[in-house]
Amino acid sequence: MIRRKAAAFFVLTMAVVGFASAQQRGPSRYLYVWAGTSMDTAHAGVDMITVIDANPASKTYGSVLAAQVVDSGFMPHHIEYVLPAKGPLFANDFAGDKSFMIDFSDPLHPKSLGPIEKAPGTRKYHTFMRTPNGHVIATYQFGDGTVTGDPGGIAEFDSRGKLIRSGSSRDAAFPTARIRTYGLALSPRLDRAVTTSSPMDNEIAADVIQIWRLSDLKLLQTIELPKMAADSGQRYPFEARTLADGSVMMNSYACGFYHITDLAGTPKATRVMTMKEPDNFGCAVPLVAGKFYIMPIAYTHRFATIDISDPDHPKEVSSLATEKTFHPHWIAADPRSDRVVFTDQGDGPPMVYIAHLNRTTGRLTWDEKFRDPGSSKPGVSYRRDSWPNGVKGMAMPHGALFVP
Repeated sequence: MIRRKAAAFFVLTMAVVGFASAQQRGPSRYLYVWAGTSMDTAHAGVDMITVIDANPASKTYGSVLAAQVVDSGFMPHHIEYVLPAKGPLFANDFAGDKSFMIDFSDPLHPKSLGPIEKAPGTRKYHTFMRTPNGHVIATYQFGDGTVTGDPGGIAEFDSRGKLIRSGSSRDAAFPTARIRTYGLALSPRLDRAVTTSSPMDNEIAADVIQIWRLSDLKLLQTIELPKMAADSGQRYPFEARTLADGSVMMNSYACGFYHITDLAGTPKATRVMTMKEPDNFGCAVPLVAGKFYIMPIAYTHRFATIDISDPDHPKEVSSLATEKTFHPHWIAADPRSDRVVFTDQGDGPPMVYIAHLNRTTGRLTWDEKFRDPGSSKPGVSYRRDSWPNGVKGMAMPHGALFVP
């Protein structure tokens, strides 16, 4: 969303954070950061994949080693949440309404393989997630504008970006709803997908989640999140993550947390926790790491660690504060170490940070070594005069992933 003004076995089904075995292989060597030089949606800039040295033993740890131009664009936004085992990485420029495939077979020199094939009558792709067969399910926020509410939907692509099928979020039970299909969780074992509805601006959209049959992208049910007198925790259903039993944990941008169960039967979404308003707002892209749900909270300027070993009774166990100019939004884990990477949503100085996660306690601590040369503070700044590819000027970082 753009708001420039304003029991321990539960793991993410498609992206288990295997810290124990990963440490035996050593940490990842590189960090990819999807960034762009456009500072607004009215003036095009350059979309590029930047490569940071992520090897803690390297003398150039934290240095920007390479930058590869992908295309012109307005707002590089989401990439996949986990680096795929093979095949290109999917990434989007949301404001530019373009999505790309990035070849990372030569990790230090990623390159663009061109755009994906868009489904007819779809606009503004947002989230990408892999199925077990290597296909990619994507959400899109808008249709072709021919129906009231202009609902979005989902689409399936093969690993080379060829369209397989698509499905609309339009539901006759909600005929005028502005369903802005946003977040995505897949439960392949149950043949289900769950999507959320949240706008990328200040539009008032439908506060719903939707249940789909994954095998053919048939919309099965739309569930409206009930309003509660005490808060607005149902507003902006945002991101969702699948747990090991096939159920789903979902957070709203207003920091309401829901456990979505019985996906193959009669699905229901139960509010299991709400963070106090207005102290907490901007719950964004989560990470499931073992029994913990790590939550960036943009406007509280912190990362909260939530114990979800009992997903019906989650509890916050730790918090890491950031500077007030940093609005936490994106997080991703290094599958080969205890590290996580953070970026913000573009409201403050553009920075990339790394922290260490204690998988026993959930405590996050800054990686003090990950910093610009000569800097007195941790973090790598994207406020630069130039980049290794010759591009000039500051870039806004968004999606970030560790690369072996």
